[in-house]
Amino acid sequence: MSRSTTTLSHRLEYCAYRIFEWILKMLSLETVFKLGECVGRIVYRYSSTRRYQVNRNLRLAFGDEKSTSETSQLTAEVFERTGANFLTSLKIPFLSDDEILARLQFEGLDDFYTTTRKGGIVMVSPHMGNWELLAQAVFLVDGNFRAGTHYRPLNNSLINAVVERRRKRRGLELFAKRSSTHRLSSFVREGGAMGILADQRVGDRGAACLFFGRPTTCSPLPHLIAKRGKGLLASLSCETVGIAHWKISFRLIPTISAQACADSIEQDWRRSPVDVFWFENRWRLQGNDPLTFLNKYKDDLKIPRPLRAVNLAREEKKLPYPNRLITQEHHEVDFKQSDHALREKLHEISHHGETPVDIFLAPHSQLGRVKKLSGKTMTLAAERNYSPEISPNEK
Repeated sequence: MSRSTTTLSHRLEYCAYRIFEWILKMLSLETVFKLGECVGRIVYRYSSTRRYQVNRNLRLAFGDEKSTSETSQLTAEVFERTGANFLTSLKIPFLSDDEILARLQFEGLDDFYTTTRKGGIVMVSPHMGNWELLAQAVFLVDGNFRAGTHYRPLNNSLINAVVERRRKRRGLELFAKRSSTHRLSSFVREGGAMGILADQRVGDRGAACLFFGRPTTCSPLPHLIAKRGKGLLASLSCETVGIAHWKISFRLIPTISAQACADSIEQDWRRSPVDVFWFENRWRLQGNDPLTFLNKYKDDLKIPRPLRAVNLAREEKKLPYPNRLITQEHHEVDFKQSDHALREKLHEISHHGETPVDIFLAPHSQLGRVKKLSGKTMTLAAERNYSPEISPNEK
């Protein structure tokens, strides 16, 4: 279905959205912040699926750096903070510039001014804190530059039109997800400051990086646009520093590469993990050949936290990758047991280790069942032969 198609459901969502906005408009920002925390606590209590996802992501990121109790506590705090930041982001458009500035602290502005005077810049931003403020903040500081953002339009075209209109009102130039890289590069080459949310999961076409010490793929877009546009890279992030108060940080990224962008985002996430949007399955493997990206890593690269694969079938099965990239275990399970018992067993296996399981190998007849009961962990057929493709560098 096209994004421009307006359905009855879209119209109802739009009406609910505007009514909810009107209610928030009547409340103080502090009240909206605390209301968001309350909503977050409710979602945490009743949404076991989202609670599991956030906790899993935190374990994947921090491993044994945090104890089980610390991870559980942080999971609850993430729900509260996300609720607060989400609701206040709906309130922000109704505040004056002075009201917004009274809620903000800035860090690294001098470096940012110096950089924008030299030419174009690509601002690498994570989904962290009240990220709607990032679109507003660049126009509240005393800088003479064009600002644009690369974004994914909302599925609801009516709500999306409202959001776009408000962003354009301040002079923000919008580049939808399907915009050509030529347009993005030209904007930077002409001296513009382009913001890109670059912490989301990408497929095997992404750049192979280490993120929190783990092999994964990251978006190559920020560093490619910076190179083609002859610009620089910088980090632009937001963290909560008090009730309805935030800090906007600018930091230069010294190297123009995908790994440098990943390192910058990791640094931002580590600085205030409670502000990070941990609800996306960031490290989830996907595709028919989910491990082919491992061929992109050089043999001498140290991998602090390799992926973790567990074979559940009776016969031992080894994936054709070295242990430095993916550790492999064998845990034979009884598939005749009930779904409840099997789910508990899979969770026990996943939690018995420094990080959760990335891949389960299971008999072909049990693929769907294991995937469903394991929380949608990537599940591959144990009977299949997995031959790694040869990367271009190895030919």
